[in-house]
Amino acid sequence: MLEQVLLGFVIFSGFWAIVTLAYRLLNLKRHGFSLKPFLLIARSRRIAGKLQAIGSANSRAWRVASNIGVLVSGGLAAYGFYFLITSLMARMARPSHPSLYVIVPGVTIGWDAMPYFVVAATIIITVHEAFHAITFGSERVPIKSFGFFLAAIVPGGFVEADEEAFKKSKPLSKIRVYASGSFSNFLVFLLAMALSILTISSSPQGVLVLETQEGYPAHGVLRSWDVIVAIDNHEIHNIGDLNVALSTTRPGTEVNVTILRDGESIVLRLITASHPGNSSRSYLGVSISDYRPSTIPWLRGQAYLHWASTLYWLTILSFSVAMINMLPIPLLDGSGFLRALLEGPLKNKKLIDLITNTLGALSLFLLAANVGLPIP
Repeated sequence: MLEQVLLGFVIFSGFWAIVTLAYRLLNLKRHGFSLKPFLLIARSRRIAGKLQAIGSANSRAWRVASNIGVLVSGGLAAYGFYFLITSLMARMARPSHPSLYVIVPGVTIGWDAMPYFVVAATIIITVHEAFHAITFGSERVPIKSFGFFLAAIVPGGFVEADEEAFKKSKPLSKIRVYASGSFSNFLVFLLAMALSILTISSSPQGVLVLETQEGYPAHGVLRSWDVIVAIDNHEIHNIGDLNVALSTTRPGTEVNVTILRDGESIVLRLITASHPGNSSRSYLGVSISDYRPSTIPWLRGQAYLHWASTLYWLTILSFSVAMINMLPIPLLDGSGFLRALLEGPLKNKKLIDLITNTLGALSLFLLAANVGLPIP
């Protein structure tokens, strides 16, 4: 763990050193970039104008879609509270198992997963902000710029609108704008799910090795993208089968591990180690996932693995962002959505602030509790 943290620090420092050097040498400031300590921002007025024009030219159709987005995003907000509350109750029953994880490269996810995470995050952020910009256009609210930022290791996007014009908009217009981002993420989620169903088998046919852990039997023997299909006489179709096989094997036992590597079946011998959390159970030292083969004949090998990994992260991240973004937390769309929703029936600004801030504080507590607050 310490080595991973140190590696992460070296990569983080080196990356920002390269960004700073490139910013100065290429004079990126004149191309719409700005740089502050660990904060890189890119703005474009041209893209903002084109996206706004799309919304203005198709305002009627886009408003119909936006109304559907309002219903979907409202449902995501309700589901977000339901999910966090039920997950917290489950965590109280098992305090050592957090329900949510903060993504930290090299710590909570391996470096091998980062390219897929970055691709998925880029798609999600771009579509999210594009929907905001187009909705601003359909609601006749001028926008100044469209852009992206990188704060430390957190990527993001933004649309700078005319604040005065937006404040004067009707509550329904504001609601449509705030809902559009999460609605777009939900659409990306549905698309990713559809592509997964169409291109990837629904039934697992082995266990995919993502990476191996140094100091354990699999390290240096198994490779990333190997598929475990059997251990001794136990056929392995999914992670559950692997867990059963290892739980019935004593640590220190030599086992035959049958794998698929580059389309060929190979039998390897390993001596199992003790599981870090249960010394009576065998452990190989691998990060794994169920292997669901491609249903498309030409989608094989590395191409399939890259495709499947990208769809996996796109599915997970798009739904997570869609749901969490609609919670009434300050700086998230959910806060503005709720505030605009209350502006219709309620005219008392203090009461609106009280309700929004109370639910926002509750959302933050539920998030923190699910991520890892100690529970007695």
